[in-house]
Amino acid sequence: MTADVDAAPAAAVRGRAAGRKPERVRGPAPWRSRWLPEELRATLPAWLAARVLVCAVSWHQDPAHPLGRLFSWDTQWYLAIARDGYDRTGILIHFFPLTSLVAAGLAVVTRLPTSIALFGFCWATALLFGALVHRAVVRETGDRAAALRAAWLTQLAPGGYALVMGYTEPLSGVLAVGFFLAVRGAGQARGRIWAAVALGFFSGMARPVGVLLALPGAVEGLRQARRGGWRPAGVARAAATTAAPVAGLAAFLAYSGLRYGSWLLPYTQQTSQRGRGAVMGDPISILRDVWVRDYRGHGHGVAISACALIVGFAALLPAVSQRLPVSYAAWVVPSFVLAIGSKDFTSLPRYLGALFPCVIAAALVARRRWQWAATLVVSGALLLWTTYYTFAGYSVA
Repeated sequence: MTADVDAAPAAAVRGRAAGRKPERVRGPAPWRSRWLPEELRATLPAWLAARVLVCAVSWHQDPAHPLGRLFSWDTQWYLAIARDGYDRTGILIHFFPLTSLVAAGLAVVTRLPTSIALFGFCWATALLFGALVHRAVVRETGDRAAALRAAWLTQLAPGGYALVMGYTEPLSGVLAVGFFLAVRGAGQARGRIWAAVALGFFSGMARPVGVLLALPGAVEGLRQARRGGWRPAGVARAAATTAAPVAGLAAFLAYSGLRYGSWLLPYTQQTSQRGRGAVMGDPISILRDVWVRDYRGHGHGVAISACALIVGFAALLPAVSQRLPVSYAAWVVPSFVLAIGSKDFTSLPRYLGALFPCVIAAALVARRRWQWAATLVVSGALLLWTTYYTFAGYSVA
């Protein structure tokens, strides 16, 4: 039961004790409710601040093209796919299609340049991502102050540059948080099961690790099925929420198989030496290699920032398991393990920044004013550091 529900009887009792007419307290907001504008307003200042910081780094590194760095790394590939589709050989097939598909559709409908459509979509979904995290914290804990802190951290996390560039992280973040909101409320409203299925399906098409949402889908589905006495309808809902991310992934892999003759090509490309190198590497060996090679004289800086990020996010995992429902830990632990095992810590900041349960845990832990100030300063400093290294080409985004 949410904090909003628990607060209603208490407010009524206080009103009667004071001789006043009991104040009407709203219960939990339905799926279509008025909460979104409030959450968007809460996220907007941090959303703006992140864009100022990241764009300032881009301008500093290339004053002749102030926003040019935003088009580097994966942005150029998502943009190319949106404009021209996948190439004939499948060399870009490991960039999952959903972000580019939406950008291409928006460009057709609005007649805007594809680059404007891509960035407009990514920036809008980045704002929505923070708003949904705000809502998730309110629903799970009832703590609006922590919700505000979490919304800020989504935008100012060390990997926040990916929310400013034309990456898939904004969309995949919206789908992931939306999936948790839907699947956690599926037992209260029948329509939410279909929302969870749709969000899970599209998550499987948004990122290579989108399929991991099947784990919290199974946890929440089985929990609700057990609560309902294992009725067939409850078991069917559990199966649907578990299968939806797998089905989305299967649809994309089927396309790959039909077009390129290999349904595993997206993953073989992803784990090639041009990508992350392996499904899961040894973080200790990766750290030693990055430090010893000292790529372009900045390997030590990359290694230090990677250590800080890994230790920091690892320290938040116990708080996730203690302060949030188990389904959050079921998703964030394997996601964390995969994030820290990429070659040369490729994309480590944005992989970790996408772990919104850790962001929520940080917001819940940093309750005192000085704790929150320190968290915000450290997070913002790491955002600037990782953005600088990313735009300078010293680390792979």
